[in-house]
Amino acid sequence: MYSKIILQKDLPKLVDELVNDHIVVAPTKAKNVPTFSEVRSSEEVEFSILFNEKLPMIPLKKIFLPSQQTVFKYSLSEGVTESCEELAARVAEKKILVFGASPCDITGVNVLNRIFHEYYTDALFSQIRDRTVIIGMNCLDHCYENCFCETMHSNDPKSGYDIMLTPISKTKLIAVPNSDKGKALLRTHGEIFQEVTTKDHQAYLKALEQKRLNFKSEFPVEGLASEIEDNFESSVWEEFTKKCLFCGSCTFVCPTCYCFSTKDNLSIDLKTGERIRDWDSCYYPEFALVAGGHNFREHQSQRFRYRYLHKFVDIPRRYNLEGCVGCGRCITYCPANIDVRDVLKMIRGVSN
Repeated sequence: MYSKIILQKDLPKLVDELVNDHIVVAPTKAKNVPTFSEVRSSEEVEFSILFNEKLPMIPLKKIFLPSQQTVFKYSLSEGVTESCEELAARVAEKKILVFGASPCDITGVNVLNRIFHEYYTDALFSQIRDRTVIIGMNCLDHCYENCFCETMHSNDPKSGYDIMLTPISKTKLIAVPNSDKGKALLRTHGEIFQEVTTKDHQAYLKALEQKRLNFKSEFPVEGLASEIEDNFESSVWEEFTKKCLFCGSCTFVCPTCYCFSTKDNLSIDLKTGERIRDWDSCYYPEFALVAGGHNFREHQSQRFRYRYLHKFVDIPRRYNLEGCVGCGRCITYCPANIDVRDVLKMIRGVSN
């Protein structure tokens, strides 16, 4: 049987073995804020985040689409001295393993993966993704009050991970592989795992059934795209615009926001430089600014509305995926206390 059992007390031992062969990224705490970061031993991992705390602040996208990334390097005399493909190949030499990714974060990476491959292949993104192993941690209930993953169909990804850990008791988890990489990982570290018994399998099925009962959709998303378009001129947009600070926090903590800007960094002698890309936000006034000084979304209400159009209209229709995974980070870290669920319910005319 490919699936295996691991005792909760043995998770640190597994991490300590994994760091020997991988760059391990796991939940940690920095300044008392949950986050994903590279760890060199199990002592750095905040295991409590996996079992009873809310999601890390910044989602997995920062691994595959860093907040700042060199696209290519150049010189005035030689032209491009290091191409995007060469930079990507160098990054891809490193084996990365993500430990403890939530289902909604895995779904978020799947959305980005589709976007960065559907119409063109982004070498920097794809080579890092292809070299990364993801071990997920199944959520059997809402991880905190702002989560609405069931509404956005993101809490049960069918792909995008290599192993899913599911608690089946207070001391045991079942490790279910979802790829050849996952199976190989279980074999490589076989001494940590145990065989699955009939009782374990029954406990697993019971846990999945309990998960199904625990998650309820808050409102229907079917037909949401058309309703947002029908309410393009709704006063709801203006109402929330008055609250919004347009700081961009929601876009940076979002698992599926991928917009970036590019700029050149020149050396002090003006002979060499590098082109970099930085995370950008559609809430910023210069985001839609083009040559000649024209701005496609000059007013704040247009920018506020655009993000909802992109997430709930454009991405679902273009890629056949929800553009929001319902993780609730945008709600948690919004300084103006704007709740995306309230905006959508008001647009749909759904009462709380």
